[in-house]
Amino acid sequence: MNISHDIVISRPVKEVAAYLSDIANDSVWQEDVLESAVTTAGPVGKGTAGFEVRSIMGFPMRTEWIVTAYEPEKLLRFESTASAFPYEGSMEFSAVDGGTRLTYAFSTKTEGLAALLDPLMELFFGFRFRANLDNLKRILETS
Repeated sequence: MNISHDIVISRPVKEVAAYLSDIANDSVWQEDVLESAVTTAGPVGKGTAGFEVRSIMGFPMRTEWIVTAYEPEKLLRFESTASAFPYEGSMEFSAVDGGTRLTYAFSTKTEGLAALLDPLMELFFGFRFRANLDNLKRILETS
């Protein structure tokens, strides 16, 4: 499953990147995140690790992840280290007239029978990701 969405948020790159780099905000802008936390010390950067508990079709699913690349105010790339569905993703930030373009990409590494469900999962989760990004935009533009 591969999902990628762009959204323009009427806030400076610095503010959008700072908000998204604070993992505690995940449960605010992502409706399906029940809990999230960083489990390593220090500022966010390559090697930062954490976890999240996400509601997937009504069931809580815990995943652990690590930041694999980080360029402040430009890129945050991550991948799962422990998950029922291994994944990787990225958030890229760029300045545009009137704000920030955020490109959010996410892909799973499904195999076997689970790979057959990719088109259905892409439809369902693509909708959820879009709704979460719309929520993020609303939160950041009204705060």
